[in-house]
Amino acid sequence: MLVVIGLYVRVTIAETPVFKRAMESGTRARVPVLDVVRAYPAVLALTSGGMLLPYVLFYVITTFSLAYATTELGVPRTTMLYCTMIAIALMGVGVPVFATLSDRIGRRLCLVGAAVAGLWSFPLFWLLETRSPVLISVSFSVGMIAFAMLYGPMGAFLPELYGTRLRYSGASVSYNLGGVLGGALAPIIATQLLASTGDSWSISVYVAAMAAVSFVCVFLLSEIRSEERRPIAEAGESAAG
Repeated sequence: MLVVIGLYVRVTIAETPVFKRAMESGTRARVPVLDVVRAYPAVLALTSGGMLLPYVLFYVITTFSLAYATTELGVPRTTMLYCTMIAIALMGVGVPVFATLSDRIGRRLCLVGAAVAGLWSFPLFWLLETRSPVLISVSFSVGMIAFAMLYGPMGAFLPELYGTRLRYSGASVSYNLGGVLGGALAPIIATQLLASTGDSWSISVYVAAMAAVSFVCVFLLSEIRSEERRPIAEAGESAAG
C-alpha cells in the first residue's frame, strides 16, 4: 500500500518551474554523482555530516537500546516494543509538523534538534536504565522528537543547497552517506563501546559527539532558498561540467 501511495505521489506531483526549464533545455547531468562531487564537495561533506545525527539517533533508540534493555537490563521485550511504538508515533507526527514549521522560521530549526539531541544524550540512557516503562517512553520520545526536528526540514533543506540539475542527486547522496556512516554503523559502534567500557555513558558521549558534528555542519550550511541560489549554483555546475 505504501509503495502504491508513494508511486501515486511521485507521478502526480508537479515539478518546479526551474526544474522544468532545466529539462526543456537539455541540461540534465549525465553522471550526476560525479558532478555533485566535483561541483559541491564542501556542501556534500556538510550535508552528509548534517544527516549523521538523525540516523544515529534512530538506530541507537530503535535497534541498540531495544537489545540493550532486554539482554542487559532485563526489561521485557513487549514493554520495550510498546515504548518504541509510542516514540515512533510521536516521531511520525513530528516530522511533517517540523517540516512545515521550518518553511516559516527557516531550516536552521535543525540546529535546535541537534542541540536537543546533544543535551538529551545522557538522560536518554539514565531514564532507560530505570527500567520504568513510563520513563523509558519519555526517554525514547524526546529522542525521536529531536530526530523529527532534524529529519523533517531536511527534505526541503538539502535540495535547496544544490543547483537545479543536481538537486535530486545531491540530496540522495547526502541521505545515503549519512545513512551509511550514521545508521549502519551506530548499533555496531554502540555495542563495541558498551563492551569496552561496560557502561552506557560511552554511548551517550558518542551520541553527543554526533550531535556536535551535525550541529556544526548545519550551522555552516547556507540558509538560502533554491530560487535565490540558482544563478550561483548553475554557474558552479557549468564550470564543473
